[in-house]
Amino acid sequence: MSGWTSLGPVAGRAELGAVVVDGLEIAVARLDDGAWSAFDNDCTHEECPLAEGDLEGDRIVCYCHSSAFDIRSGEVLEGPAEEALRIYETRVQGDELEVRID
Repeated sequence: MSGWTSLGPVAGRAELGAVVVDGLEIAVARLDDGAWSAFDNDCTHEECPLAEGDLEGDRIVCYCHSSAFDIRSGEVLEGPAEEALRIYETRVQGDELEVRID
């Protein structure tokens, strides 16, 4: 699949959650500035679901082993994870949140 996919209305959407797009599980988070970030839901350390972690501004902390990632860039901020997260482009069209999967 490629292109933009609607994730539904922005209004009422939780600050952090997971969605499945064409079989791919993606975490979606609202940033402090109101922007949205979308990234692979699995931690690159041991595949724990990041949507169950702690969102701290622009970083997500995995609940399993406390790996932390920048959710704008995917960069690892704290280990034990060593591999960056895949980040997906997001946009708001009207009142719909969309993510682009390439």
